[in-house]
Amino acid sequence: MTSGTAFPGNDPRQLLSGTRELTRQVRRTQRATWFPLLVLAAVTFAAIPFRYSPHRLGTCAATGPGRVCTAYPPALLVYWPIALVVAYAAIAAFYIHRSQARGVGTRVRPYVVAGIILALAMTGSLVWTLYHPLAFTLAGPGLFSALHSYSFAIGLALVVLAWAERNGALLALALGYSAVVLVAITFGSVSGHRGLGFPVQLVTAGSVLLLGGIGFLLAQRPWRHTA
Repeated sequence: MTSGTAFPGNDPRQLLSGTRELTRQVRRTQRATWFPLLVLAAVTFAAIPFRYSPHRLGTCAATGPGRVCTAYPPALLVYWPIALVVAYAAIAAFYIHRSQARGVGTRVRPYVVAGIILALAMTGSLVWTLYHPLAFTLAGPGLFSALHSYSFAIGLALVVLAWAERNGALLALALGYSAVVLVAITFGSVSGHRGLGFPVQLVTAGSVLLLGGIGFLLAQRPWRHTA
């Protein structure tokens, strides 16, 4: 006949609770949300000067009483995909280096892959639409500008990052950011000052990313883990 002692740590419910708490701590340690936000804010602000580069005419199409023509700055069309691919590569390198230094990784690959795919798909869609101007009239100026906005593509990629990090605060920021971008785009498209509307959209989007990045930087305080 044998006897044993039951230790509180052997309680399955306590073990499950401890495992969940450990999982939450690991996820908090994994997060470096501030870095992608600050990088994308810099990319967004840097796009503003390209708006004033010379426009190149796409094509024109008849629409009943008149015709509609499309034009877009080639420099801006080249800048966005290159800048975003470089930005996502830098974000991936930062997360990899950080995971190697701490021994705790994060699932950043889905975010980086989604961001690059969205950037390239946005470019392909925009180029196609420039040579099919009737799509502009069918969608309407507001919807057209929204569907072909790199800022909106950034918001969609941030939703993927929020899922990868299991970060509810980032998800709220991503949704709020996307809403702000859509409002700014729609307002700028339907107003009579579209030339001024574009930089206003980028300043608004960049400011949300910048403030969000600073907020997450102060909340996550990465310098606490450098010692």
